[in-house]
Amino acid sequence: MGAVCGLRTFTGPAIIAEGAGAGRNALMLLAAGELIADKLPFMPNRTDAPGLAALFISGAFCGMAIAGRRKRSERVLSGIVAGTAALAAAYAGYQYRKRVKLPPLAAALIEDAVAVGAGSAIVAGLCS
Repeated sequence: MGAVCGLRTFTGPAIIAEGAGAGRNALMLLAAGELIADKLPFMPNRTDAPGLAALFISGAFCGMAIAGRRKRSERVLSGIVAGTAALAAAYAGYQYRKRVKLPPLAAALIEDAVAVGAGSAIVAGLCS
């Protein structure tokens, strides 16, 4: 889920909340807004420091949520690993968008599909 957060900051938390049956409307609205805002030309680069901090925090939150009721040290480690995965995915997503030979909107929509699809599959696997 950390990598999902690296592609779309609010998608991971929104999918986890929905999977947990806690469908937080605010998270859903933030995730939907982010999917739209990501396509706007004036949005800052995800690899700028504030964006990376948000991605790391989002990924760490998701990692800790998935770790559930494990020992505190395991939850913290899960958070660190997921936050680091978010940073790696942010750079991978940036390079993908920069180098892919597709129109920018098509590339962004594919990235959206990967984030939502991967996150949904992960949560579905955890809930089964």
